[in-house]
Amino acid sequence: MRLRVHLVTLVMGWLAAFSCSAALVQLQDDMEPLRLGPQLEYLLPQQPLQFVDAQRSRGWQAVNADSLNLGHQEDAVWVRMHLLNIANINDWLLVLEWPIIDRADVRLYYPQSRSWGAMQSAGDHLPFSSWPVAERQLVFPLSLQKAEEAWVYMRVRSKENLVLPMQLYSDAQFQAQEKSLRMLLGMFFGAMLAILLYNASLYLFTQHRSYVWYTLYLLGVIIYELSISGIGPLYVWPDLGKPARQIYALSAFWSFFAAAMFIRAFLRLPRYGGWPLWTNNLLAAYWVVALLLTLVQPDWLYWIGINQVALASCILALVVAIAAWRRGNASAPMFILAWSFLIVCTFIHVAALEGLLPINQVTLRMQTLGFFAEFILLSIALADRLNRERAARVEAQHSLLEAREQALATQQQSLEVQRRTNEELEHRVQERTSALQRTKQDLEQANSELTRISHTDALTQLANRRYCDQQLAHLNDPALAVLMIDIDHFKRINDTYGHPFGDSCISAVAQVLKQATRRSADLAARYGGEEFVVLLLDSNPKDAFELAEQIRLAVAAITLEAGEQRVQLTVSIGVACNSLERPLDVQALLSAADRALYAAKQGGRNQVQGEQALLA
Repeated sequence: MRLRVHLVTLVMGWLAAFSCSAALVQLQDDMEPLRLGPQLEYLLPQQPLQFVDAQRSRGWQAVNADSLNLGHQEDAVWVRMHLLNIANINDWLLVLEWPIIDRADVRLYYPQSRSWGAMQSAGDHLPFSSWPVAERQLVFPLSLQKAEEAWVYMRVRSKENLVLPMQLYSDAQFQAQEKSLRMLLGMFFGAMLAILLYNASLYLFTQHRSYVWYTLYLLGVIIYELSISGIGPLYVWPDLGKPARQIYALSAFWSFFAAAMFIRAFLRLPRYGGWPLWTNNLLAAYWVVALLLTLVQPDWLYWIGINQVALASCILALVVAIAAWRRGNASAPMFILAWSFLIVCTFIHVAALEGLLPINQVTLRMQTLGFFAEFILLSIALADRLNRERAARVEAQHSLLEAREQALATQQQSLEVQRRTNEELEHRVQERTSALQRTKQDLEQANSELTRISHTDALTQLANRRYCDQQLAHLNDPALAVLMIDIDHFKRINDTYGHPFGDSCISAVAQVLKQATRRSADLAARYGGEEFVVLLLDSNPKDAFELAEQIRLAVAAITLEAGEQRVQLTVSIGVACNSLERPLDVQALLSAADRALYAAKQGGRNQVQGEQALLA
């Protein structure tokens, strides 16, 4: 059998040498994923062809690069390659790694039987449900028996630039690589979404237009990356229909427009005027026109030089930023760094597609890396400018205060003469003023003492419930934790040893709470009878539970003497912590702590329980 396979291989290779110039691709068991370039031939027909006509046509040209890139083509382009399967694997996958294709039709021609296989079609002009394989890229299954020869014919149409980086995989190889790539793409989109939400929230606080255009620019890039990675058609807008065809172009043009407006706001070009502002205005207007043409007459885009203007936009944005830097714009250097990194990464990406650099997953995704690094750097630049503006405002306020102090000093000098002539009167006024101040201080001290008494529990010297409720009404800390504490079997203690002894028990527990809440942000209060509440600001579930356990152990160590008997105290504690991801609801938090306290008592007392519904 092995000899037969080798003979078939030699014969097929000999016949292929006379039939075409493309290299025969031998599919083997241990073959690594094969990037297709020199193995391909392409045909640019003068008129529409069917598959049978293409198979008989002359004029096929070899591809002398790692990838096929034919630029903008109005008509369909044909691509073919010659396969011979000498492996034990029958199922292979032809993968087009650039999903921005209107339509690709693939058929296998079997020269031994002179028959054609079924046609498979995929592309963004077709319903996603009609694709042969539901993947983010255009994937065509190729089924060949061992020692079987076949020609793969592909007809491709696209209104965008015709870029065809292709690889040939076994099914297992494709699944393994796709798993890793999807994980990386998921991390990228997750990070970009986090940056988007962070900067959108910053706009709500700062009301700075730079954040608006930065967020819209970032949104356009995310949609653009969803398109070229295939994640969008696969997960976000599958079977959207005709509108899906325009998402790639609209997102690309919107990104250019939003970037131009971001540059205008971030570099404050209207302050400088001149050619940088006019250049920015013209580019923004051009991309608005491109957006409108995409919706009404997309065929005109290439007549207005869309690819050339895209390249010019990148370069002119860098030139404008350099001009702003030379005019003293402190934000320009960071923008230049971010924009230069994106341009370099995009150049590597385009050079790989043009065949100037090796094409692989790194070069294909280099622009994606450039976008990620650019937006990280621009976020830093925005934060830096915000800090500098805040510092400038503080400095201006200091200068204003100094000016006011100088004015007051001048006024004081002018009044000095009058002060001397009225010294006696001033002395009397000072005496009366001192008397009034002493009276005021006495009143303030009395009011302060009355306020303290009204806020303090007389028995425990802790805060009382009224003061605790007042504090809760003004709290807005999402990291709030509440400890609800109750002395176990207190009624029995009161009934057995009397109320004075019960008061001693309450005071002893209060001393433990005073020792446990030494932070200025913490508050311990007697909430009623033998019940206490501890409020912990800027806390977390772990710290709250640790403090509750410390309180429980400290109380358990207390032994009080009632006559000749020794009484051991214990407490039950319910803990509830607000989640940082949800707004603070004080009443819900108190109810949760009370439920947790009830669970602690039902569970046998002398323990700490937490309300799970509100834990972070």
